[in-house]
Amino acid sequence: MKLTFAPLMVAATFVLSTLAAAQDHPYLTTQSPITLFNTSDGEFEASRTTHRIRPYDYKLKTKDSFTVIHLGPDHPPIVKTVYGTIPATILGPGTMAMSKDGKYAMVTNTGLRPKVGLSSRLSYPTGVPLTNKDLTSDLLKKQKLSPQLSDMLSVIDLSKEDYPVVQRLLFDDHPINILPHPDGRHFLMFASRFFYVLKLDNGHLTEVSRFPNTYGLGSFWIHPKGDRIFSTQNTSAITSLKGGACQAHWFALEEQKIRYLSEVKVTKGVDSALTDQSFISRISQDGKWALICQRTRGNDRDLCDVLIADLTLDPPAITRAIKQVGDGLENFAFHPNGKMVVAACLENTKNSLAVLDIASSPPRLLYHLDAAGSSQGAEFSPDGDKLFVGSADHGRIEVYDFVGEFELRKNQKFIKIGYGHNSLTIGPRYFPKKSSAK
Repeated sequence: MKLTFAPLMVAATFVLSTLAAAQDHPYLTTQSPITLFNTSDGEFEASRTTHRIRPYDYKLKTKDSFTVIHLGPDHPPIVKTVYGTIPATILGPGTMAMSKDGKYAMVTNTGLRPKVGLSSRLSYPTGVPLTNKDLTSDLLKKQKLSPQLSDMLSVIDLSKEDYPVVQRLLFDDHPINILPHPDGRHFLMFASRFFYVLKLDNGHLTEVSRFPNTYGLGSFWIHPKGDRIFSTQNTSAITSLKGGACQAHWFALEEQKIRYLSEVKVTKGVDSALTDQSFISRISQDGKWALICQRTRGNDRDLCDVLIADLTLDPPAITRAIKQVGDGLENFAFHPNGKMVVAACLENTKNSLAVLDIASSPPRLLYHLDAAGSSQGAEFSPDGDKLFVGSADHGRIEVYDFVGEFELRKNQKFIKIGYGHNSLTIGPRYFPKKSSAK
């Protein structure tokens, strides 16, 4: 019997060459220039499990912050963390947005906080504005302003070296997340009472339209065609951290107005279900699938499923599930290859990343990777060469190298950020347009 090692040698050569390319520089690089934008919640310190076994005064000590990271193929990471200019909360599925050119970042903050748990005992500095009613027009003009319990949308100019806040919008509502529309001009914001359609013009957002939200807070994602919205919602999940099962819904977005279409139900025969915490969702780049976390808040007891909705159906329906993916599923990142998905697992004692194959029939869990504590935002670079995962416990962004179709390897290098990471987004790096010579 004649043995051939050619396929193995080719595969080994590919992996080794990929790893060698990643090690050409003594610093982190990406194939193309990108900007990572991270926010961190200073209140997170009060929620740490270790405080249950040692004295803690529950006084706010760490300011909210954001970090801007510029990465590229030919320079070390350019990193700057700014404290105390925007409020940010780790509560809920907070998503952020960047403008299509990478010039502006938008961050939502909801004044809602849990009614139970360690963070509910947190006390704030006296004399510091905390809520919308504490804010005046003069205060809103100050850069050093981070009212933790405000219902606010902040716009940051990433083209300036000091990354100033150029706009603050207050809402009689609870804005929980914001996403960019594929047209590059509009943004959708989700809150407790309304969906908002916003338009960005020279760094300032204006409201175009709003649609009543009657199904509760949760998360949403915009279809890549820009004409549909997928959401998961629960009327009580955020405020009380318990309640009935979440629901999934399908909306139309036409002429910058939102219209309800249908509920997205679990198909009969699917061995899974929506739970009271199944409100983290994301749509694949090709628009065919929406994934939902069946979350249990990291209790070290239950392994949660990933539910998969088929968006090509009319109406869409949850037709598949990947069983027992991990404990405390938090969010998803789709690789540009359209096959691999990474889910962050918030185990109480040791976090991990679950790597999924959604292209196979049936879809399946492939393996787990180590991750730092309280892994929150996870995003692939646009080229797919890197996966970035924020760690609230360690105040850093961990990096994983893509070395094969379904293979990630943890990079020993990481990016230092503010403590209490809660969300991460990626966009192109902004470069000012060069004026043409006359």
